Amino acid sequence: MAAKTGPIAGQVLAPLPLLVAGCLPFWAGSLLSAVSGYPLRPGVLLAGTLGVMVLVLAAFAARESFAPGAGRYPAWRLDLFQGRQGLAYTCLGTAALLGLLLQFCYRTGDLTIPLGALGILGGYFSFARPLCWYRRGLGEVAGALCFGLLAVATGFYLQCGHLVTEVLLYGLPLTWAGFNLFLGYGFPDIKGKKGKKAPQGEAAAAPGLAARLGPVPAALLYTAVNLLVILGLLAIFFFPASPLPWRAGLWPLLLLAGVNQEMLKRRAYREESRLRWLCRLSLALHLGIGAVFNLMLWQRL
Repeated sequence: MAAKTGPIAGQVLAPLPLLVAGCLPFWAGSLLSAVSGYPLRPGVLLAGTLGVMVLVLAAFAARESFAPGAGRYPAWRLDLFQGRQGLAYTCLGTAALLGLLLQFCYRTGDLTIPLGALGILGGYFSFARPLCWYRRGLGEVAGALCFGLLAVATGFYLQCGHLVTEVLLYGLPLTWAGFNLFLGYGFPDIKGKKGKKAPQGEAAAAPGLAARLGPVPAALLYTAVNLLVILGLLAIFFFPASPLPWRAGLWPLLLLAGVNQEMLKRRAYREESRLRWLCRLSLALHLGIGAVFNLMLWQRL
């Protein structure tokens, strides 16, 4: 069982923020296809959105089954369901049916099912055996791709059956923001509620990447990736593909990225309460980037 980094009471709606965080990049990719001159198919958009949602729920159910209490994200209360594994298999089965519907009914292209399989590998198998990316220190990378570049590319591909390089312009900042989001969840619990250091064995047993690296190296890694987020947003602002009326919305995101960096500079990783705030702000940054990207692309239609 994965070591806990400060348990949080379970919540019924715990998956909701990450459901939105997964759908926003997918919608951005779908809008980008319409901006590129391809027709936006509502049926494909709806089926793809449902597919993203069930894959995120499958990942949550796998976390509760194979790594309960891992990370700082609130646990998902599954009192209404018969079993965690049963719910995960139901979500995976639904995703498979949606993939078949998209490929053979909507004819979205040969890469439809492989893209969905990548979502399963990066989501459900981040916690489930035999891959267990989280225990190998690769869960952050898998989650970042699923909530960034993979989701944008999938949203674009399902609409038109092609890919363009502009997918990278929107997918990479979301990927980097997602990496820091999951990296923050995995920081070891250095101090408890009374300000005392946790036992060294507890921090060492945590399988996340931040726990493997240690607080200071993980903070440096967060800083480097946060710099990539800032550079990616600045690139979109100063070198837009077309005039973007909503690009001024990137400035609050840059400010938020700066706030996150200042928290690390003040060694927020030394206190559990401040680490949780860093996680909340990292989630807000990812959601904000996804929302602003969708608004900018909507204005280009």
